Amino acid sequence: MAAPAQLWIAGYGPGLGAALAARFAREHWRVLALSRSAPEPALANGAHVALDLLAADGAARLAQLIVEHGAPRVLVYDVGVFRRAAFAALREDDFRACWEGMALGAFRVAQAVLPAMTQAGGGTLIFSGATASLRGGAEFAAFASAKFALRGLAQALARAYQPRGVHVAHTILDGVLADSARAGQYAARLDPAAVADAYWHLTQQTPGAWTHELDLRGADEPF
Repeated sequence: MAAPAQLWIAGYGPGLGAALAARFAREHWRVLALSRSAPEPALANGAHVALDLLAADGAARLAQLIVEHGAPRVLVYDVGVFRRAAFAALREDDFRACWEGMALGAFRVAQAVLPAMTQAGGGTLIFSGATASLRGGAEFAAFASAKFALRGLAQALARAYQPRGVHVAHTILDGVLADSARAGQYAARLDPAAVADAYWHLTQQTPGAWTHELDLRGADEPF
């Protein structure tokens, strides 16, 4: 029997991460959930791995996971580092934290995973963006500039690796996901299960019609 296909989730959490694990489990995929701490409960269809991508040994540990588990068929980069402040009050360490978490971390993951994906014959790499990927609000200098960088990285990787069989997609999540850490501050309009279903369908596209950028929002979200 062939080994089940693998989904890796970088930045796993109780909102979209858990919804993705559940959605792909319905298709009998194995899930590797990567986060700075290994949350409970254990995944029924995979494993949690505590991995800090920004640690000195983060890239080496990621490479070792590929050796141990093989190349993922799909990797979702869903790391979110949120800092909001008026620009005059914005601290450099907060600005750096956003950029490192969303741009540098994505760079490290892509450098580790893309060679393995191409060698395995292809795969899908999805980066979770936000409304701030397209426009920077007055108090979102740190968050928006990092999301802009992530979007630019996704575009560059798509042009470099889609001809080699890797589908690179970037999503614009226009709204706050229910069950996210910030949901209590806003009227949550994005359903994690519905977003996970949209991600699943991205992974099922054929090379004759690949979506690079997909924007998702609840029907009541103004835009």
